[in-house]
Amino acid sequence: MTASTSALARKRQVACDAILNATSEVIAEQGVDAFTISEVGRRAKINRALVYHYFQDRNNLVFQTINHILNRYLPSKAPASIEAVESGIRMHIEHPEIARFFFHMILTDRSLQGVGPWLRESIEGLETIQREAGNPGGFDEKFDGVMAVLAQLSWAFSRQEIARLLGMKVEEADKRFLAQTRRAAKLRVQASS
Repeated sequence: MTASTSALARKRQVACDAILNATSEVIAEQGVDAFTISEVGRRAKINRALVYHYFQDRNNLVFQTINHILNRYLPSKAPASIEAVESGIRMHIEHPEIARFFFHMILTDRSLQGVGPWLRESIEGLETIQREAGNPGGFDEKFDGVMAVLAQLSWAFSRQEIARLLGMKVEEADKRFLAQTRRAAKLRVQASS
């Protein structure tokens, strides 16, 4: 690869990253249906024609943005440690636009292609952590309750997509979610006794 080819490849990568970052921000703020390529170009400081040149159309841009977020912020393997779980939580705290982006996608019945394998691996990793930890101390009743409420609220609109990503029927996912919620409630009762 020549120096000029390498410089062009770097310039293209910088432009694509700017476009994908701008897309995730715009969709998080305006939603999947309301965002425009012009706004993405303006935020990325790139001509909108170049956005089309690199990504062809809106659907491909959205798909590539999901992959960009997954590759940039999430570990290549699912969390297999408490530190990895904390890293994922910190990502959402430091970059709330990512969570808003995914919620917009789910709320508008858009597929989260590429998330399924990571989600399955994450669940398996969390189950392993739970088994290894046994019954860790430091149970915080208030925040466990907050987490339970947030899980219930998000389940209402994400259940179909999560079931699809996990490769199961919605009824089975609902059943497992309810069983897990019951187990968590029992732990809350035991901790407060």
